[in-house]
Amino acid sequence: MLLFLGQSTEILILLIAALAIDAYAGGFVWPRSLSRLNPAHLLGRLARWFDDRLNRPERTPRSLRLRGWVVLLTLLAVTIPAALAVHGLAMTSGFGWALALWLMVAFVTLRRSYDLAENARRLLQGGTLAEARLSVDALTDRDIFRLDEHAVARVAVEALTERFVAWVAAPLLWTALFGLPGLLVQAAAHAGAHILRRGDQALYGRAFTLADRLFQTPAAWLAGLAFAIAAIAVPTAKPLAALRMLLRDGGKAARPDGRADGRALGAMAGALDLSLGGPRLYAALTVPGEWIGSGRARLQPDDVRRALMLYAVSGVVLAGLLAATIVISLRL
Repeated sequence: MLLFLGQSTEILILLIAALAIDAYAGGFVWPRSLSRLNPAHLLGRLARWFDDRLNRPERTPRSLRLRGWVVLLTLLAVTIPAALAVHGLAMTSGFGWALALWLMVAFVTLRRSYDLAENARRLLQGGTLAEARLSVDALTDRDIFRLDEHAVARVAVEALTERFVAWVAAPLLWTALFGLPGLLVQAAAHAGAHILRRGDQALYGRAFTLADRLFQTPAAWLAGLAFAIAAIAVPTAKPLAALRMLLRDGGKAARPDGRADGRALGAMAGALDLSLGGPRLYAALTVPGEWIGSGRARLQPDDVRRALMLYAVSGVVLAGLLAATIVISLRL
């Protein structure tokens, strides 16, 4: 592994601490004034600021693509020096390591997705369909008012999987490999891709889409393997089927727009014997998509519960892999 500037042990310890802190306190709602200082929110707002001012429909396709690359390079020019500055500060003071931990906690997000999916499960089981639909609004860009109870459950499971890749596996992987610059660079690429409107991927969003795919594809492999390992400890889950679906259906796109790799979704579908993905319902149209997995597509609240267990145990698996890497690095 190419670990950053010889500080592998310290970085990995901080990553484990960030996971633990988010798992415990990630559901805490910060005051609005403090939440504005969250680096992840700041990066997202900066990407949206550029999008609002430069992504104009009257521009030519060539101009839009060029603007997207310029914005991506601008974000990298901001994030890389900032990460190097924090790392340099950490080399000389404890405050620097505290600041590094704060950055990791901001970008490693395990708890929030769990809480949103668990709320959807509870409402599917004991609430109304209208309440359950509203509960997944923050998890999807689909038309929630066209979702039946099975589709709501499927949205919850798919969102858990996609967010585990983007908000847990990707920041852990790239921080372990390249330290804080790896963390902030992948976060900048994902922030730019995440705010894109449908139809922008080939023009202004071309640079962000390619960069985000570069970071997310290895993370999807890591998440899929974590799901397969975690399936060993989850009742009724099938670890071998998770590996089989990861390899068989992993090449399919998890989203119709191709912005998410299907490997983690294949592992989740195989472990729980489900079919995920498929067509997506939007306000004015239905967008076709490939099915991933060979099990049931009509998900029940209990399937969301099992997915939540797999999600939580997979977080422990990744923490264990980080700890094992620390032990190996200390013995070398």
